[in-house]
Amino acid sequence: MNKKSIEELGFPAVLKKMEGCALGMDGVRELRQFSFLTDRKALLERQNKVAAFLRLLSSPNVEIPLAFNDIAEVFSILEDPMKSLDGYQLASVANYIESGCILQSFCQCCLENNEMLLAIKDLMGEHIDPSLVVLSKEIREVLEADGQVKESHPAIKALKRQVESAKQGRSRYSHEFIHTNASLVQSDQGAFRDGRLVIPVRNDRRTEVKGFINGASTSGNTVFMEPYKLVEMNNAVVMAENQILVEIAKILSQLDKKVKQVRTELKILHDLVSTTDALFALARYAQMTHATATDSTVDLCRLLGARHPLLGSKAVPITIDFEENIKAVVITGPNAGGKTVTIKTVGLLSLMNQFSGFIPAQEGSSIPLFDDIFTDIGDDQSIEEELSTFSGHMKQVGFILHHISDRSLVILDELGSGTDPVEGASLARAILEFCIDQARLSFVTSHHGVLKQFAYAKEDVINASMEFDEQSHHPTFKVINGIPGDSHALDTARSMNLPQVVLDKAKQYLGSEAIQIGQIIKGLEKKKQEADLRERKIDERFSFLQEKTREVQLKELRVRQQELIVKEEQSSQLSRFMKEKRKELENLVADLRNGEITREKTKKVKAFVSSLEEKQNSTENQIEMERAQLTPENREDFIEFKENQDVLCGSAKREGRIIRKAGKGSWVVAIGTMKFTMKEKDLSLPKREKKKVQVLYQSDAPTPKMVLDVRGMNLEETLGSLDMQIESALVHGMSSFSIIHGYGDGILSRGIGEYLKAHPSVTDYRFALPEDGGMGKTYVML
Repeated sequence: MNKKSIEELGFPAVLKKMEGCALGMDGVRELRQFSFLTDRKALLERQNKVAAFLRLLSSPNVEIPLAFNDIAEVFSILEDPMKSLDGYQLASVANYIESGCILQSFCQCCLENNEMLLAIKDLMGEHIDPSLVVLSKEIREVLEADGQVKESHPAIKALKRQVESAKQGRSRYSHEFIHTNASLVQSDQGAFRDGRLVIPVRNDRRTEVKGFINGASTSGNTVFMEPYKLVEMNNAVVMAENQILVEIAKILSQLDKKVKQVRTELKILHDLVSTTDALFALARYAQMTHATATDSTVDLCRLLGARHPLLGSKAVPITIDFEENIKAVVITGPNAGGKTVTIKTVGLLSLMNQFSGFIPAQEGSSIPLFDDIFTDIGDDQSIEEELSTFSGHMKQVGFILHHISDRSLVILDELGSGTDPVEGASLARAILEFCIDQARLSFVTSHHGVLKQFAYAKEDVINASMEFDEQSHHPTFKVINGIPGDSHALDTARSMNLPQVVLDKAKQYLGSEAIQIGQIIKGLEKKKQEADLRERKIDERFSFLQEKTREVQLKELRVRQQELIVKEEQSSQLSRFMKEKRKELENLVADLRNGEITREKTKKVKAFVSSLEEKQNSTENQIEMERAQLTPENREDFIEFKENQDVLCGSAKREGRIIRKAGKGSWVVAIGTMKFTMKEKDLSLPKREKKKVQVLYQSDAPTPKMVLDVRGMNLEETLGSLDMQIESALVHGMSSFSIIHGYGDGILSRGIGEYLKAHPSVTDYRFALPEDGGMGKTYVML
């Protein structure tokens, strides 16, 4: 990627924040080595890995409380046979291996629980080489965390005892000498000079002590002496301490050799950790900025609610969405309205997309892959190179035009400014045309009306503008697609407290034609705001209806579940009842078969039959009681029956006539010559269809169309075509057809709806199904 463009778009600042999310310097260095991917397959692979780590971070109760030491210097020492690792570096190696094991265990655990995370299996999904784990344990057994050899080490512990023994003998001798020669010494305590124990002797009595003078006090009254025997004892202590240092060097040398034996395995672990940490940092940054993965399956520039990552909470989300055939976007609008920030956001998010596959925008966003990004943003004025503002811009534009390809993104800020407006506008249009022919996509900001008109005339170029609040006279920093923007120079000047007389003169010089164009643009902006408001209301209504639908479906599910429970209970009760009665019946049959039929046996049979009838009557009475609790106002199926009323009887729906009421909830019904007593629940009213009178007539009306397409017509032409379509449909016996009117501003849709509502031959009309055109198409029934 072009280095100047990377710096102008602010990516180094974003990379710095990404580096702050790494667990160690290895991840930071690996991030700096990451390239901007131009191959879709490679980018998708990196995106999936970042998404996997982001999924880990989003899991509940997930923490990785570890950090990696910087062991880059360790590898340079391992490669040099003349150098060896010190205690701190050896401890760093052990800590690095332990942190790698923790990270590997964490990733392995998550992989076992989620198949979606297999994208990172080739990183830390496999077990770390066992020799590294053994090495780490050996180092930890010998060294403290700061790299010092543990005093509990057997060899060091024995030597420490020798040192302490020598020191104790030295102290005893010093104490005895001072006690015996109290008149010679200046103090009753020995002193230390350069780590050696000495006796403070009076200067005037020093000749009476046989030994070496180590030093004297500032006043000269005291000399510090080592008697010959104390000299030997001090030397013994020094030798014992030196022996400890020799043993420590020996221990560290042994550990150094062991590390060098596994340097290949350690390098493999280092490379895995570096790559994993870099991807992990990208995931943490994506989580911090609420970034989402771009849609890599399409080659569209679709930014939904995109936010500049360096502006934080001050960032105003922007939405830019256009078709694949668009080659350039001309952004116009007021000064300080956000044009430059918008194109910087597009460029920066393009870099972030090709770096990690994640951008701070809503889901569904996508950006094409570019082989390079070229920008001309800011003031390139240079006194040293004798470049003015305009010539500085032209120098950079010239470089861009010589290096762009059909996969490049071009971003030009204030194109054609800094020179004569007419010449600047002509040059800006020529540059834009060249970029359209040579580059994949171009974003241009300008105040030139020529570019606005050019964008309207070209199918592969669109206008966009920065929204301006007419009431507060301040920009809102929101992007409006498809509408050119007014510069609002007078409004900006008014907000800067310019004298009113100057503003009036400027308005007078501006001319009526320019004012009318500005008013047209303002009107378009107002209509856009009204359309956005209607769209929000429709979305709110849709969400409300979705919620209500969900509630109804939930209630229906609960009712069905309750019905199932009731049926299961009824089935269980019926099963128990049938089991009991079957036993009674078997006993009765057995009694009847044995011997003669007696009066007592007959009574038992009648009692059995009566128990069945009582069970049936009890169940029917309970149902009637529950039905009576439902008032007619609450029952959709309530029918009021009366005598001499025609009804349909039973499941066969046979026609009959009610003769009289037989009892509560039952009627005597005559079906043909037979009379039956039937429950109200088994009766229903017959449906009487009204006979339609059809009139046949001949007409020279043309054959009607199944689909009437009125797109491109005005309302008057549309209603004329619709009237002829209805007449033709009636003549030819067509009962339904559809109208394609599109979305547009809703004028055709509302006009057609009002016409169909008032037409006497139209029985019903409604919008099409979403998959068949939705609100851009209407079904008509005659």
